This record gives sequence, structure tokens and C-alpha cells, in this order.
Amino acid sequence: MKILTIPLSLLFRTGVFFRNFMYNTGIFKAKILEPKLISVGNISAGGTGKTPFVELIAEYLLRKNKFVVIVSKGYKREIDDIKVVETGYKNEKHELNTENLGDEALMLLENLSEKELGGGLLVVGDDKTKAAKFAATKFKPEIIIVDDGFQHRKLFRDLDIVLLNPDGDTLLIPAGKLREPLKNHRRADLLVINNKFDKFPVNENRKNMPQVICSYVFEGFKGINNELLPQTAIKSATVFCGIGEPDSFKMLINDQNVKIDEFIIFPDHHNFTNEDIVRVMNSFKKNGSSHIITTQKDFVRLKNSELVLKAKSDNTYKNLLYNFPLYFAKIKMQIDQNSEQLFKDIDNLLNTE
Repeated sequence: MKILTIPLSLLFRTGVFFRNFMYNTGIFKAKILEPKLISVGNISAGGTGKTPFVELIAEYLLRKNKFVVIVSKGYKREIDDIKVVETGYKNEKHELNTENLGDEALMLLENLSEKELGGGLLVVGDDKTKAAKFAATKFKPEIIIVDDGFQHRKLFRDLDIVLLNPDGDTLLIPAGKLREPLKNHRRADLLVINNKFDKFPVNENRKNMPQVICSYVFEGFKGINNELLPQTAIKSATVFCGIGEPDSFKMLINDQNVKIDEFIIFPDHHNFTNEDIVRVMNSFKKNGSSHIITTQKDFVRLKNSELVLKAKSDNTYKNLLYNFPLYFAKIKMQIDQNSEQLFKDIDNLLNTE
């Protein structure tokens, strides 16, 4: 079936070429904002770790007491107005949910809050240019970080960072996962290779530009009350996820020596239906698994859905969260090589040491 989509990929490539040509030649002008702007993006459609990398940069700046605004689209949310939340915000009253913020934005908030890193803002809006202009004018931050901004060329960026997988696709959408040709990574100021849970060799052809090598660190399995599950307690697991690169998540679970009874894949940013949840619970029962394991992004999407937060009685979603041994794999991103390159570039923007 993939061969049938190749003509559409060629058409898509043509559109991408002309759009980039218009910006490269100055026919289209990027909007310059007063705060310094860092774009964190990728070339493939998901699965490179943009949001964990945004979290890493935001943490670095917040610990330096810089006023930071993070701009995110809030994928798959159900409203299109601009939402503004403090980075250290505690959501005890459940005012925030995945329907109005999106899963990745809410996960970012929860992780920064867990580290007690306030002093910044998260601005979520469908139009990143509008959201960034709003943030720059109303809040006057020192720096704006745009999550998933590489293709969003309407905004001028002072530091353009692109993340790549070392073993990525070579075909454009819809035949493959690329949003634009791989060679366009040369448009960036800094290249980040995300090795995730493995150690792949770095492509020699990319050594002519600054690059940082990073990976994921597994911190443990956590439950609904943020409790840590001893790995020795897991005999086998039903595993499910709705992320851009499910194979990397499966690799993580295998690396923890967890026996996978069934691995259920959903589309990225998937809004779970009642039937989806029943499928997971039935798999758990049928296989006699000791636990159910998912990603933090999927867990956040479930836990903070209005179907759970505003439910006046028990339902399938609450049943899975509170009556089944459901845990998520908590990971963080670390820099393995050339961290000094990244932080030097960031410090240079703000003239800090």
C-alpha cells in the first residue's frame, strides 16, 4: 500500500519546497518578537522527544531564575482559545484537563511542578504565532520556547534546534513520517540526536554542524498516586501506548526484563474510547497479567480527561485507573555528549554565564 502513497509524498514535497523557498529568499518574512525565541522541533511526524527536550531547556532556564514562556499547540485538545498556566501550578482542583490543554502540555506542567519549578508560563494555542505574539506583548518574558516549531517559519527564531532519530525514515508524509526532506536539518542552528534507549552511531554526514547527543533515562513505574512500583513486583504486563514511536517504548519495557503478554498500539495523541479501555482490561484478564503498563503521556491523557475528572459516578475510565494495577513508565531526557554546546548557545542568547 505504501507505493500507492508515493505520488502524494512527491506532491507534499513540492509544497514544502515552495514554502521553504519563499522564506529562504525573503519573499515571506518571519515575525521577529522582542523576547529571544528558541524553537525546538523535528523533521519527522512525532517520536523524537521534542517535549522532553523542551522540559530540559525550561528546567535549565527556570533554575537560573529566568522568566520563560513555553508555547505549545496542545495537540488533540477540544477548544481553540489561548490558555495560560504558571509552570509551578498545582492542579488539586482539577481545573486543567487534557481537553483544554492537550496531553503533552499537561505532562510538561506536571513534571515542572513536581520539580517545584515555578516562575514561568505555559501558553497553549492552536496558532503558535498568535500565541507567541500574545505572550511577548502581555507578559514580556526574557525568552520564549516554542515546542514543535521547526516547520513554523512564521516566527523568527534566535536559536533553531532540530531533533532527529539516528535511524529515522527517508520518505515524506504520507508514504513515510517525514514532514520535509531530511537534508533540511541543515537549516537549524543546532542538531540533537536522540538515541532514546539505545546507542546508535551518529551519521558522519551530519558532523559538519553543531550537534548534541541525548538519550532517555528510565526512572521507574509510577501509579495513580505517584507511588513507585518495585520492579520485582511485575511478573508480566499488558502494555499499551498511543505515541509517535511505539517501538522505542516496547524496547524500554523489554530492557526492564518485563514479560509483555500483549502490546497494544494506538495512534499518537489517541483519545481513548470506552471500547479501547475495555480492550485493555480484557487483555489483562485474558493473559493473566500482573500489571498494566503505559506511557506517561497516555496516563496523563486518561487521568486528566473530563471523563474522569467530571464523572459523577464510576465509569470504565475510572475503573481502569483506580481498580486495576495500572502504572506508567517515568522517563527523563539526559544529554550524553556536547551539553556545553547547548547551554553555551542558550546562555549567549541572554548574555549569561
